[in-house]
Amino acid sequence: MAQYIVKLVNRADLSDEQKHSVQNAVQKKFDEAFEGTSDGVNVSWGDGSVNDNYVVHFVPDVDNSYLRKKWPRAVIVPEAGGHTHSHGSLSGTEVYRRRNGRQFHATEYALTVVHESMHNLYPFQTTAFVHEMDGGGEAAGLAAAHYSLKSEFTDHNKQVIQKGFSVKNPQYL
Repeated sequence: MAQYIVKLVNRADLSDEQKHSVQNAVQKKFDEAFEGTSDGVNVSWGDGSVNDNYVVHFVPDVDNSYLRKKWPRAVIVPEAGGHTHSHGSLSGTEVYRRRNGRQFHATEYALTVVHESMHNLYPFQTTAFVHEMDGGGEAAGLAAAHYSLKSEFTDHNKQVIQKGFSVKNPQYL
């Protein structure tokens, strides 16, 4: 029975109430991904550490990208809810508090954290590996390039997440 660690890093001045809501929503989604297995994920807020399996930096917006401090040439789509950048086996993920001037609900942040995990946990794969899973579009579930509150996990999404967590790769702290 493996217990994986997801660390959420608050670089966006989220309030304690917002952090609590986001943490619960993210935990719920990862619990769903590992349902029926003996493995699980523990989600918490704090500073990232080398022991963490997946570190997610919450930042105000794309203009305040934390990833660009490490990778200044990272290409980030302005309307993205989050972004993952990898260099070799090192992966970094950030989620934006605001996108197009709009803040999001905890569930929307959770969907982005889960979607980005599929990029982060496979640093040597292409973007298409995630976005075009099972043919892309709605068939890709939460892996789709354009997911929504109506998007659901597919069995394949769950398998990819479970397998991704089983091989630890370094995280950008």
